[in-house]
Amino acid sequence: MLNKYVQFKPTYDLLLKLIIALIFTCALGPLTVSIPGEIPLTLQTFFLLLFAIGFGWKVGALNALLYVLFGMAGLPVFAGYNGGIENLSGSSGGFFFGFIAGALISGYMAESNKKDSPFIHIAAWFVGHAIILLLGGYWLSKFLPEIWFESIKSTLPGAAIKSAVGFLIIQLLIRFLAGRKEFYEAK
Repeated sequence: MLNKYVQFKPTYDLLLKLIIALIFTCALGPLTVSIPGEIPLTLQTFFLLLFAIGFGWKVGALNALLYVLFGMAGLPVFAGYNGGIENLSGSSGGFFFGFIAGALISGYMAESNKKDSPFIHIAAWFVGHAIILLLGGYWLSKFLPEIWFESIKSTLPGAAIKSAVGFLIIQLLIRFLAGRKEFYEAK
């Protein structure tokens, strides 16, 4: 979606977009927003899906994979600035696999033949979050069979908010970048 407006030299395009995505995802993804009485909202899925939908499935899937690998190696990039392989073997391990699958599929949707349709853009956000929550919920059900559904259900408002905000940000970026491109090409 943003590839039309953000382009680097073809040799370095994918690499530079991946570096940009990793910097934002690793630096800001671990932030959590606490809402009284609710499960804290993490920005991991927001940034993973933002770059997958914005730059496509290749950048999105590589960003998610490297993000998970960095966290496994012990870098403090997971929610709350945690890291370590124990995060993947615990009750939240399924979410990390969901990050990769969600980024891959939502990025692919954004690059589909109807990529100029706002419906595809918003659908990519909701599908990405749904995949992450489904894989996370399945994994969580093995560890906490009594409360896994309530845990996933409590994250739905946060996923909807992140989807809506992400959709609006990408739409605003497209309009801004399209206007800038037209401005520079008119001269």
